[in-house]
Amino acid sequence: MNMIATETLVRDYSFPGSVTAPQQGTVVLFSDDTDTISSMDPVCALLDLRLEVVSGGMDLMAVLRQERPMAVIADIDGEDHDGFHAMKLVARYNSDLPVMLLTGGDPALMGAADAIQELWCLSNVTRTSGYALAGQLVGFLFAAGRKAGAMRLVPV
Repeated sequence: MNMIATETLVRDYSFPGSVTAPQQGTVVLFSDDTDTISSMDPVCALLDLRLEVVSGGMDLMAVLRQERPMAVIADIDGEDHDGFHAMKLVARYNSDLPVMLLTGGDPALMGAADAIQELWCLSNVTRTSGYALAGQLVGFLFAAGRKAGAMRLVPV
């Protein structure tokens, strides 16, 4: 009896028992704020994630296509570009891609973010009331990495 498979077996990565080789995830940060960039870098380094900063008129869509990130973090009211524009581009790229909006706590901006999320059919948007707290950021990144299969951490 021949026990060798004659066709390629497809591995079901959604099954919890599947063994997959984790890859390093990439997080795109859509911001010009140096404080935001410097606060995100050590958290991503701790989680073994690569941080790709999109600033100064760079094309977010080109970066999304090239880097295929596991998550996007965006300032909602940046100088050169804003989170609403980022949400629109993410929706065109992949409406299931996790997005974290840094809103600064402005209720009008948070309401507008809700409306744009619904308009562009984004399924995974997290809003902050200011700068993301470390626990909130780690939780967001861990969930995004687990969804993408890019985390090397185990929840404790």
